This record gives sequence, C-alpha cells and structure tokens, in this order.
Amino acid sequence: MKTKLLFLITAVSLSFASCGNKNAETAEIEDAFAYPLEIENYTFSDSSKYANISIKAVLPVAKDSVSQVIRDSLVNIIGNSIRSYQGSQMEDSKPLIAKYSGDEKDAKSMLDFYSKAVSKLLNSQAKEDYDERVKYWDEDTTLTEEQRKEFKEGVTPWDYSMDVTKTSEDSTFVVFNDTEYAYIGGAHGGVFGWGGITFRFSDGSIVKDFLKDNVVKDMQPLLKKGLKEYFNENADEKITTDQQLMEQLMLPEESKGLIPLPAWTPFPDEKGKGLVFTYQQYEIACYAVGMPSFVLTWEELKPFLREDILEDLK
Repeated sequence: MKTKLLFLITAVSLSFASCGNKNAETAEIEDAFAYPLEIENYTFSDSSKYANISIKAVLPVAKDSVSQVIRDSLVNIIGNSIRSYQGSQMEDSKPLIAKYSGDEKDAKSMLDFYSKAVSKLLNSQAKEDYDERVKYWDEDTTLTEEQRKEFKEGVTPWDYSMDVTKTSEDSTFVVFNDTEYAYIGGAHGGVFGWGGITFRFSDGSIVKDFLKDNVVKDMQPLLKKGLKEYFNENADEKITTDQQLMEQLMLPEESKGLIPLPAWTPFPDEKGKGLVFTYQQYEIACYAVGMPSFVLTWEELKPFLREDILEDLK
C-alpha cells in the first residue's frame, strides 16, 4: 500500500509541476490521505405483517486508493453482517444467505441483493413462527374464540435493522459505527453489530486494537472510573465506592472480580479526546442497565496504547 501511495504522489506531483510547488504539495496530501471523505447514503426498507427490515448505511465515495480500500472493507463488513443478521462479526457465525456473485465494486447492487435476501428470509421465518403459534392456539381447548382472536392480532412482527453511521473523522482516523437490532419473538429484542470500526487515513487499514495485550488488570482503576461515571449520570444515589459498583455488575466467577475489556473494540470519540469503551447488553450487567459506555482520554490511556497507535497519534 505504501508503495502504491508513493507512486500516486509522484505521478500527481509531476502532473502539477507546471502549476507551481504549492499546488503540487496540496495534490499530494489530498491523494495520499483521502481526507476528508465524501459520503453517500444507502437505504433499504421493507415491511409486512410478519417482519420489518430497515438498513441504512453511509459509505465513503471511492475517489482514490485509500478511500477505495475503506469503502471496500466497509461494504464487505456490512454485507457479511446482513448475510447472517444476528452477529456475523463473530468468528463462529455462519452466513444464512448465499454470497453475492456479481461485481463487488458495485456496492448498491451487492447491498440490494443482501437486503432483499434477508427480507425474504426473515419474512419466511417469521411467518413459520406465526403459523406455529396459530396452530397451538387453535388446538388449545382452554382458550375462547375471543382469546384466540386477540392472540392472533396481537403478535409483534419480527424486526431487523442496521444503522451504519460515520461518528468521527480527522486526518488520522475515520470511525464508522455499526449498530444492529433484531427481534425474533420473546420478551424483547437485542442490539448487536460491529460497534465502532476505525480506519487509518494513512493506508485505509482497520485498527484491530488500540491497546496492548494483557493490560486488563492494570486498567481496573480506569474501567471502574468510567463505569461509575456511566451509572452516576442519571442516578439518584451516586456510586462512590468500588464495592457499590461491583454490586451493579454481573461478572462470571472465572473473572475473579476483574472487569473485562469490552468485546467491541474501543474507538476514537467524536471530540478527539480519547477512546469510547462500550459494553453490549448482558456483557457485564443485566439487560435493564443498558449498554455501559464511557470515554477514557488519550493521556489516561497512554501507558496502555500499542506502539503503532502512539505513532499514529504523533
């Protein structure tokens, strides 16, 4: 990638040589870093008696090599998520929809293919579930006709939604956030997805991790501070001690009281102050707690940041 970018910079510099040095330097920067990104929107929606589907995504326009890499990676992530619509970011997740066989550079056609396919699949599964419920109600002799009618009319349609937004951007990183929701019967639905996806403007690569390995123990004071801020934001009684905090959490015995790092990779916050840490539903606490989220500053995190991240931030 660096070789390709160097070639592009050289070519642009030569082509602008007759216009003066200032124009050449400007062209180099724009072509090398693709900053800021030009954005386009993709939307799809479909509703029926059995299921509702809504997919919204912002996509970078491919104007140079870096923005092309970012676009291709993001479209691929979105496509894979739609293919399984319940956690395709997990390594053991199996796609439920066949892979698109057309031109993968045609993002709209590919996403249309997956969106229509997931709509068809979800409607089929939801109708099958509804038919099973109706059969059960019809066979239940303890129910009155009025109760059967009420149950049949009161079934909530299944739901799948995806919302991919651009949450922050500077000359070093651009962050897209993938939040998905699915309801397939039961008491409530659930939020999942990739969370924050951070790309480097230097080469379009995804930042897989900002933190060094094996830092959980040393980061306990920071994690506790952030979680206390989250719980105290709208609380009548403030949490002031570690013991009070731990009473709010549901950690497995094997954790030995250590708060884990979130499964979602932390990502730069929109104000550029540091990293956003977000825990998913049930990850460390009950459903009613929501999704605990807080920001730790770059200065606080400096001892725990990977060397390549420290270089990026210079």
